[in-house]
Amino acid sequence: MSDSAAEHYMTGLGLSQYVYGAERLGLPAREILLSCGLDPALAMQPAQRIPQRQYESFILQLALQSGDEHLGFHIGHQVMPAIYGAFPALAFSAANGREALVMALRYQALAAGNVEGFEASERGDGMLFTWSMVHQNPVMRRHVTDNVFALLAHMLRFVGGSNSIGARAISLEYAPPPAEMRKTMEQLYGCPVRFSASANQIEMGPAILDAPLNIHDPEQLRVAEELARRQLAEQQQSQDWLAQVKRQVRDLMVVRSPRRETVAERLNISVRTLDRRLADVDLTWQKLLDGMRSQLAREYLADPEMNVQAIASRLGFADVRAFQRRFRVWTGTTPSDYRSRLQ
Repeated sequence: MSDSAAEHYMTGLGLSQYVYGAERLGLPAREILLSCGLDPALAMQPAQRIPQRQYESFILQLALQSGDEHLGFHIGHQVMPAIYGAFPALAFSAANGREALVMALRYQALAAGNVEGFEASERGDGMLFTWSMVHQNPVMRRHVTDNVFALLAHMLRFVGGSNSIGARAISLEYAPPPAEMRKTMEQLYGCPVRFSASANQIEMGPAILDAPLNIHDPEQLRVAEELARRQLAEQQQSQDWLAQVKRQVRDLMVVRSPRRETVAERLNISVRTLDRRLADVDLTWQKLLDGMRSQLAREYLADPEMNVQAIASRLGFADVRAFQRRFRVWTGTTPSDYRSRLQ
């Protein structure tokens, strides 16, 4: 399987949250969809698969037209349970915050497709949630992360029936915003926010995990989960485990050279299991990494604002000459010649 952007997609359900949220803020979201080659009537169908390229183009154009450096965060304040499919029923029917979050993790692909998602791990008496995505553009990453984190904070308060529910710690990979914006974020999240971090993470403690929810109905939960399970099975017929691994690798490439141990940890499996599953699809870790670097090199060279030295560094090469030699092996030409042909 190649690692082209066409393999990655956002669902119509996830896209709708941005469209409706942006419209609430007075932005012409449907006109921007059309400019990105997306028919709103079709693209906003819950199970529709929106190619990564068009999804990113929509979000970036939306942010550009808004002139709002924190548009993702502000759209995250627009909580509209009616558009989220089975998620509200799963959350409301769960016994406590932990069960609601576990359910949301299990069926998150209904909303985020395979371009974004949370992984969770136990941490003492709490849980650590790491947000990863295939997007490489830093502006895209910031808006998407802010949107998801703000939306999650509001949803937890909504289903918990209390404004006092707060996270234990928040870490964000981008640089600190102005002081006033930082204060607003910390008020919403109920904890200090650390910026310029190595990953986008939320740590939640017993205050959230053990909080009883407003309405707990085991039978309703069973029905809601059956619906979510059926919808997910239909959506993921062509998605496989390898796509999850590739998403983690692309996410890690933004800040460091990906390590097998880190990817395995994020997927809650051992390195040995990771190697075995790669072997099952005729891959080794090095072959996977090499293939993804080859694809990303082509993507980066299509961006005229990235010079060859920056691309070599982003892909983890020791110097430009090492990257040039490897690129010639991949394509039979040099990075500069490849870029010239693109232009």
